[in-house]
Amino acid sequence: MRYGSARPEQLELLREEILDRRDVLIVGTSRSGKTKLVEALLHYVPEDWKVAVVTAYGEFKPFRPNIEIVDTKFDRRSLKARTEEVIGKLKNISPDYIVIDTLHTVDVPRILDELIDDYAFMVTSLAMSDDLKAEVIHWLRIDEGTFDRFDVLVELSRDWRKGIKKINQIYRIEKGELKPLL
Repeated sequence: MRYGSARPEQLELLREEILDRRDVLIVGTSRSGKTKLVEALLHYVPEDWKVAVVTAYGEFKPFRPNIEIVDTKFDRRSLKARTEEVIGKLKNISPDYIVIDTLHTVDVPRILDELIDDYAFMVTSLAMSDDLKAEVIHWLRIDEGTFDRFDVLVELSRDWRKGIKKINQIYRIEKGELKPLL
């Protein structure tokens, strides 16, 4: 709020969604602040909740003791083997929230298919055009059915000339449609 990136009512709405364990998509262009927003929203997670963050190459640093990193990277193993290892780790952690910070070292659709019914998710994705649903489906390689299982989509924007990053809009996902909330 201090930098004008989010309005108080936007943060309050997102706090309520997090505390209700809603599945949240955070989308925007490269360097629009997706990971920074995730970090900010994780401050709303109660300290007695466990959070698992799936990331690659140590890009996400845990800043609270209830955050556990599941780090993945390309190696000689198959995509299937890496994904199965991550799913196993997530089940062992049994977190209240799983964050997937956009990565292509595992099969994100497989993780979502297997775990979205049992855990709350916060997932970041690129979005390079105004067709947010199509962009998320493309970049995360998910189908419409998986997209529709999310509750909220947060669209970020960045003014490249001024360097200003902000929450542009928050949408409720209802029957495949994006309904503006604020």
